Amino acid sequence: MSDTENEEATVGAGFFLSRQPIVAGERRLIGWELAFASPDGQALAGSEEQSDAYLEATLEFAKTASWESLLCGGRALLPVDRRIVFSDVLEHMPRNKILLGLSPYDEIDANFSNRLHDLHSRRGTRLLFFNYSRRDPREQLLDLADAVEIDAFNLDDDARALLIRRAQRRNLQVLATAVDGDADFVRIRDSGFELFAGQSYSQHSEDGETQATADGKVLLQLLVEARGELEIEQVTKQIEANPALEEGLLRLVNSLELARAQKIENVGQALIMIGAKGLSRWLNLLLFQTGSKHGTRGPLFRVAASRARLMELLVGAGAEDADPEKKAQGEVAFLVGIMSLVNVLLGVDRASAISGLTLPNDMQVALSNHEGELGRLLRLAECLDSGEFVEAAAIAQDVSITPSEIWAHQRDAYDWVMRMI
Repeated sequence: MSDTENEEATVGAGFFLSRQPIVAGERRLIGWELAFASPDGQALAGSEEQSDAYLEATLEFAKTASWESLLCGGRALLPVDRRIVFSDVLEHMPRNKILLGLSPYDEIDANFSNRLHDLHSRRGTRLLFFNYSRRDPREQLLDLADAVEIDAFNLDDDARALLIRRAQRRNLQVLATAVDGDADFVRIRDSGFELFAGQSYSQHSEDGETQATADGKVLLQLLVEARGELEIEQVTKQIEANPALEEGLLRLVNSLELARAQKIENVGQALIMIGAKGLSRWLNLLLFQTGSKHGTRGPLFRVAASRARLMELLVGAGAEDADPEKKAQGEVAFLVGIMSLVNVLLGVDRASAISGLTLPNDMQVALSNHEGELGRLLRLAECLDSGEFVEAAAIAQDVSITPSEIWAHQRDAYDWVMRMI
């Protein structure tokens, strides 16, 4: 059997995917760092021991991904090993959108170099050097490289600064990975790094840089004052008095399934179609879309909206023929997902963010302590976002959801978000 036939035979085993934002210094989303795990939650990499499993997962992923919605206009950083580079995996990925992450242990021989140049000429792939160092042998591939990753935490300041200057002299952008706290984000940015991957987007910034815009504060005030009981007439007046919110709401509802029959042309019509019960969902979406600094171009909107939609799908509410009870459960799951990141716009922690709202008990305990079914599903979504695969696998097993089912829901969630932007 040929290598290609072997690869075809392995498709279907299942995997977990984590898609973490890569942002520039001003916090604008520019791409995604991809990570994979086996069905039992073991993180996969291009090591000799995991080469088969990693190839299997990335091949299945490449063949089944909805690339436009997964990337949302950005690029993907895919860690690769020699076997993936010589496989057909990259043939199933979009042109000019893939950044191949090379480890310092990859041997740069003539065959490897020729293959990378071939992929660049045919597929537009570019390179990133993980764990960049002085006298880095991968610099012989400099004509294919766009960026390097430098350890932002364990090197001394002088050594780090030397590497940053060296990279920038070679016109390479400098990436820091595993930047999970906002204080670290600010410190690392100030030290000269230009790109950042990790979970820092999910923490508020002490300097107010991540807080809601003026339009977002209007929505936050409305949501807090309503204490969970929103009235259409009051909301209509508030939104009609703010042109930016009016435009944003009409664009939002016309982008999704609400406007299948006809275009929605005014706020009153939009809110009648949404209805009082679904109003919180759409105002929270509008908050992240219009009320955050970068709106749909920022990581917060993309992650919050896709997390909310994923949770709705996980409770089985995504089908058009779902019964009213299931749809109601989905609405609550959606709100839990999206409200799990509202604290960033408020500039407080999550507990403080939800303390001003009168929420049903199942939502309250899910957001506060990850309790109940909704709490477990929220934690599952958070683990997928952060790449905490062992816990994700344990929760998936507890709630009887397979990795393949989760991946199908992730694809649907990414598609749903893409329709809004």
